[in-house]
Amino acid sequence: MKFFTTVSVMLIFLGVSPLVAQDTLMLSLDECIEIALDKSYNIARLRQSNYRAERNLWAAKAAYRTNASSSIFAPIYNEGFKLIDVVDGNPVSKKYGDYKIRGVLDINQPMPWLPLGGGTVTFRSEAYKLDSWTPGIDEELRSKNFYTSLSLRLHKPLFTINTLALNLKQAELSYERQEHVFKRSELSLVYSVTAAFYGLYRQSENHKINLEKVQRQEKIYKTTANKYRAGLIAEVEAMQSEVDLIQYQNDAKVSSGNLIKEEARFKQLIGLPLDLPIGVNAVLTLTPIHIDVDKAVALALKNRSEIVEKLIDIEQQKINIRQTDARVSIKGNLIAYYDFSGFSDVNLPYNSSTSELFESSWTVLRDTPNRGLTFELEVPIFDWGKNKAEVQAAKTTLTQEEMAMADLKVTIIREVRDIVRDVSEAYDRVTMLTKSNEVSQRSFDISLQRFSNGDITATELDRASEKLNTARLSYLQAYNEYQIALADLKRKTLFDFENDRYLVK
Repeated sequence: MKFFTTVSVMLIFLGVSPLVAQDTLMLSLDECIEIALDKSYNIARLRQSNYRAERNLWAAKAAYRTNASSSIFAPIYNEGFKLIDVVDGNPVSKKYGDYKIRGVLDINQPMPWLPLGGGTVTFRSEAYKLDSWTPGIDEELRSKNFYTSLSLRLHKPLFTINTLALNLKQAELSYERQEHVFKRSELSLVYSVTAAFYGLYRQSENHKINLEKVQRQEKIYKTTANKYRAGLIAEVEAMQSEVDLIQYQNDAKVSSGNLIKEEARFKQLIGLPLDLPIGVNAVLTLTPIHIDVDKAVALALKNRSEIVEKLIDIEQQKINIRQTDARVSIKGNLIAYYDFSGFSDVNLPYNSSTSELFESSWTVLRDTPNRGLTFELEVPIFDWGKNKAEVQAAKTTLTQEEMAMADLKVTIIREVRDIVRDVSEAYDRVTMLTKSNEVSQRSFDISLQRFSNGDITATELDRASEKLNTARLSYLQAYNEYQIALADLKRKTLFDFENDRYLVK
């Protein structure tokens, strides 16, 4: 049946009717839930949130990997005047110009596993060709040079938090949170679909009851009209029968409109087109279910995603405290480099080729290593207690989160106990109204026979009919409340007591 329903819906989406155009698609509760979990707007939106969290986590992990970047400047052109200092004289202006093509390649290897803040190693390759000129007294002075450089650099923060590792931890927490939000939202959607399904079913049955009332009243009206013409009843009784018929016809029209509105809301909820004719097919069965309150509470405390989400909130707040405290902590930076640099021979003729300039630069590069080490230490001295106050404020937020966790557990325990009680009370009410419905149906059948025999009036028959309708609607309402209570129990414990199975892994 599920396969047929899915294929039917797909065909309808494509503009092809699986049977006859505008055939009503009858859906069970399980089929409606299956469609909603695949096509509803809320699920589609949550999938996008899941994808965003997954991409952020992937990006945080990618930050641990080797990455490369390059910069190319082609060209860098400058031309103008500059002042040249002259001993025992005023500065003189000198015209100059240069043309440079430069390229830089950086290969970075993050090392978040290093203690005391992680670090980064960078391999840099740099080269540029410089063409410069300066007007002289007799002729313009021109030169071409080539610069090459190979270097290895280490940047190591000290005495501070490891930013890369912290970013990864936050991304992991966000992804875990989103997974739990998605599962909780799925169960909330199942609950909403269940409630809407039985609400639509009740509205549909109410409309059927109103149509049956119209049909019965039409027969009663014909019977009373015949009796009136035969002089067996008073005119007022015949007139009242006609008024009742008009009232029932109006009730049927109103319930038809309400049914159309309810269908539209339901189709929007589960993600079906509004112009698709559907109907709901509910099997009203009542099976006794034993629910152990202590087990239900234990399952809720174990499975509820809100608890995991609150634990994540607490962990994130602890991270926030560390970040706040680190703003004025002692910080250090260790920067080390080993650099081979070469510059082409200035005595090469101006018309030397680029390859000749490069070879000259490379020869010098191999013989001129440069190296250095820098240690920087930043020590906070005085800030009027600003950072201390910020840390205290962050710790207050952490305390609030921990208090919220304790209150959340109390709320979950209370909610589960209440819903177990609601399930039991709803079951008893349905059981009682089942008997009441049977009695009302039998009473109406007897009254209908007595009316046909002329033993009671149309008013008395109408009273018996209303009693039957009330009993049927009360039974439907009680059954709806029972099913909704069961769905709420599943949502609050993540356990299916009907089938004795877990709803989460």
